[in-house]
Amino acid sequence: MTTTNDGHEALFTAFVSAFLNKDLAQVAQCLAPHFEWRLPSGETYTGKANALAFMAKRFADPNGPEFLDSSLAFHGDTVIQTYHVKAMGANGKRQLVAGLDVYKIEEGLIVRKDAYWKQLT
Repeated sequence: MTTTNDGHEALFTAFVSAFLNKDLAQVAQCLAPHFEWRLPSGETYTGKANALAFMAKRFADPNGPEFLDSSLAFHGDTVIQTYHVKAMGANGKRQLVAGLDVYKIEEGLIVRKDAYWKQLT
């Protein structure tokens, strides 16, 4: 998928839609082969196949995170996404916290996703 700065919006429309619909085939079309996903927990998944395998596991988890109220800001080849996420806290209860992801785009594909959430208690 080749994009210009204007094309980044189309890339992210496709990515966000695919991610929210748990459509791994469509998510894969948005990611570079060397994609890296850095999670709020400190875990990192390097390579598209590894990241997609983790996404599949997360998507199948009935207690997995639920993302709400997303907005995007485009700054050249960097995209900042803010959102709310309902996730299981250490106390065993679902909590609503704020999240922020910073993406890097190269040659029309997402190469990195750094995810940050507020502390879960």
